[in-house]
Amino acid sequence: MYLLFDNGKKDYNIKKEVEAKNENLILANKELDRFVYSASHDLRSPITSLKGLIEITQMEDNLEQIREYLNLMKLSLIKQDQFISDIIDYSKNKRKGVVLENISLINLFEGAIIQHTHIENADRIIVDIEILVDVIKSDSLRLKIIINNLLSNAIKYADENKQEMRIFIKTYIEGNFYKIEVIDNGIGIKPEFKEHIFEMFYVIDSNKGSGLGLYILKEAVKSLNGSIEVESEFTVGSKFVVTIPRL
Repeated sequence: MYLLFDNGKKDYNIKKEVEAKNENLILANKELDRFVYSASHDLRSPITSLKGLIEITQMEDNLEQIREYLNLMKLSLIKQDQFISDIIDYSKNKRKGVVLENISLINLFEGAIIQHTHIENADRIIVDIEILVDVIKSDSLRLKIIINNLLSNAIKYADENKQEMRIFIKTYIEGNFYKIEVIDNGIGIKPEFKEHIFEMFYVIDSNKGSGLGLYILKEAVKSLNGSIEVESEFTVGSKFVVTIPRL
């Protein structure tokens, strides 16, 4: 009698497990379909733009105008290069398992700052860093994705109208968690946009990104069993706080 009960319970658990896996598979397929559709559009868009600019340049004799067209081509290529980099990060975060190792946060931030020097206004922004915890045990790939996207976002949405454009970076320990803060005095986020910024391909300004950066950032944080919070006031600035469990 007990054996029948145990078998029935086991069959029920297997059924629920299969149903859960099927639901996850359906969600994954929907996400993949949406990703492929949007990615193919965003990959073609810069190519179409480049083809048009090349055709116009071929008919132009004015040297200054040609230089302007070349600069537009360069910006288009930079945008596409960033988008391809985002796709690679997305794929790595989805496929690679978490590998724990000792990582220097200051090295990651310094590397990210150098990596983003090509972004408009990056050379005009004052970056202050307060590292209260440097070496932590975590996953190098995910931390690079997190830090690169936090910094990239802060630079892209800097406020050119302010006398000083600033970014403040802080790392510290709070209880059983590592905290990474990136605070800027950029253009900020309107309240109606705030709840959507971590959605795949959601963009406030299509000229500043693909809409993948913050989505991948949140997915990387989730992979580390962490969380991310955002405080922002339009025209004042934004504060992103990443919380990661200490291991």
